Amino acid sequence: MKKSNREVPSGVPYHRVMVSNKPQFLRGVIAFILLIGGMFIFILGFSLIGGEIDSRVFGRTSPVNGGTDYTPIYMASNFLAVGLLIPWSMVLQRWLYGMKGNILHSVLSSFRAELFGRAILVTLPIMTVCIVTLNYFAPYTVTEWTTNDLLLILALSILLVPLQIAGEEYGFRGLVFQISSSWFKNPKISLVVGITVSSLLFASIHLSADIWFNLHYIMLGISFAIMTWRTGGLEYAVVIHALNNSLTYILATVLRTDLLADVDRTDGMEGTWIIFIPSAASILISICIWYKTRHTGPVLTSNKNLK
Repeated sequence: MKKSNREVPSGVPYHRVMVSNKPQFLRGVIAFILLIGGMFIFILGFSLIGGEIDSRVFGRTSPVNGGTDYTPIYMASNFLAVGLLIPWSMVLQRWLYGMKGNILHSVLSSFRAELFGRAILVTLPIMTVCIVTLNYFAPYTVTEWTTNDLLLILALSILLVPLQIAGEEYGFRGLVFQISSSWFKNPKISLVVGITVSSLLFASIHLSADIWFNLHYIMLGISFAIMTWRTGGLEYAVVIHALNNSLTYILATVLRTDLLADVDRTDGMEGTWIIFIPSAASILISICIWYKTRHTGPVLTSNKNLK
């Protein structure tokens, strides 16, 4: 394992910062196993703790205890667990490759707040229309909710869902994208492999047995990877992914949706085309970003221009 600091190369796009003359495939596979294994261990541990709190303090039975209550504690424990992928990805980056974890933010080794804010302003209206349209056409099951649960889940949708999403982005559009892209020196092959591997692993963690849901996740993964490549960081991918999920949960509180049924991915939805509304929008946004940067190319590690 790497112990010394490894310098970030200059003049390379986001996904190429870990390219090396030494074979790195086996190390990459180990990193992926540790990343995904760590994620499920975090989820299991936090879910068990949350289940105990629900049972002993509130007298409720969440799915982790064999119940059917989608409780705020159950929701919070799962989202906090996935959010831990942010520091965990940075630890793996430093431990296995000797690189500081902040390179996962962007090519500037920092999270670009200005770009992040601009991404929210540009994409919030688009994603709002998409999620409202999805919920208008999609079949969903209504259930009984207490006012306290609705208010808490609304708050968690705003406060914790973006953290969970950021965890997924740092893990898959960050660590996995950079590692798998480093396996080939040819820039085009490197990009294709990085996008493919990160998108397939991203789809796999959702544990869906339905081909349409998996295709939806792969489309999301491809679009987020393209955004990350062209903008030189995770800001756009985090924003669009977070808006997609946060707005979905916010509307669930408005519609009083049965969230356990809503997160079931074992069977396709009636009217399969409906699930592709958000992923199609993400693909369109990634194409627009690519078109906008067609003359400048992707932002590089030596480029301080955030436009």
